[in-house]
Amino acid sequence: EVFVNDWGTAPGCAVTDGSTTLIMLPGPPSECQPMMTERVMPYLRRFGDGVILSRLVRVFGLGESAVEARLRSLMESSLNPSIAPYAKEGEVLLRVTAKASSREDCETLLAPAVDAIVAELGDAVYGVDVDSLEQVVLSELKKRGLTLATAESCSGGLLSKRLTDLPGASEVFPGGAVSYSNAVKTGLLGVPEETLRAHGAVSSETAAAMALGAARVFCADLGVSLTGIAGPTGGSEEKPVGTVWCGIACRGRVRTLRLDLGGPTRSRGLIRRLATSHALFELLSEIKNL
Repeated sequence: EVFVNDWGTAPGCAVTDGSTTLIMLPGPPSECQPMMTERVMPYLRRFGDGVILSRLVRVFGLGESAVEARLRSLMESSLNPSIAPYAKEGEVLLRVTAKASSREDCETLLAPAVDAIVAELGDAVYGVDVDSLEQVVLSELKKRGLTLATAESCSGGLLSKRLTDLPGASEVFPGGAVSYSNAVKTGLLGVPEETLRAHGAVSSETAAAMALGAARVFCADLGVSLTGIAGPTGGSEEKPVGTVWCGIACRGRVRTLRLDLGGPTRSRGLIRRLATSHALFELLSEIKNL
């Protein structure tokens, strides 16, 4: 059976030999993905005896073992729907899957299980059926009519990139600064030189001044900053590699958080990515409490 490709040139097909079916699709993701959804899935449904539906619960701030410990009794008692945890980079994904005769019946089975997970894990759940932290942050900013600016040192613009990778970011994100040097911290963001001399670039005081400066320079409701030691060198006994300070400024108020993200298996890239995830999670908490 030939699958028409409305997204490219090469068609796909399904070839059956006895009880075995081979499905072939063109390789480019822009063609393969919609063909899987629009062509292959309807084809496969002919051979099914029901509907399988999953919902995704995204968790941040709890490790996989901690999530499993808190949900163990629920996971062991829940067969339909089933609950499966997956460890991701800095977070945990819970896939809740039900099988029934119709989509509506699946949704009826899924709802209480998802509600029970959210009730047990509380604020560690940052979203249900969402793709990422940055997606939820942007959605909450738009919902409340708020704007956000960034000031990044150790993360080198990665936080801004994660936000602007999403369409519609310009509605809530006027801009950000990669203030890698102290000269930029003072000259652009207004971090006092005495703050840098007394406390250093990696400090609560500097993170606070950077966040306030970002909000001021870009005329935003919120400012978020990251300053730290991503490694592999540059750490000290007082501030080892992986030490990161995050600042969250909101309408003149500011708070800071120290993150200890180092470890023997933590690369420079991983520390930077984890730092931006923590910043997004803290932002989300701040926004929801406004």
